[in-house]
Amino acid sequence: MSDATAVVKSLIAAFNARDIAKVMGHFASNAVYHNIPVEAVSGVQAIRGVIDQFMGMAAQVDWQLLNIAQSGDSVVMTERVDRFLINGKWIGLPVMGTFEVTGGKITAWRDYFDMNQFQSQLAG
Repeated sequence: MSDATAVVKSLIAAFNARDIAKVMGHFASNAVYHNIPVEAVSGVQAIRGVIDQFMGMAAQVDWQLLNIAQSGDSVVMTERVDRFLINGKWIGLPVMGTFEVTGGKITAWRDYFDMNQFQSQLAG
């Protein structure tokens, strides 16, 4: 397993453990995080704010990694189902994610998903 792939797998494990400090330790100080349906954020503090929002809703997290591939030394693509236990109900969200990793830290993260799919499950 390459270093970049190991970083992404470690990030997913940190999310599943709900260890926000460990999650945040994966990011470079100038990292960019973009959940494609919403605006991108830059920097560790802004990324932490977004992560706190969606992690704060969930009693448990279970991100299931279906496929992972690496291009070159630094780009990792994932196919996942991100699951969150919210108000006693599991919500599953299919996600395609792209990570850019430099020097063992994530410098860019883009997730592609259907926001309506998440919101309709949340409302239901």
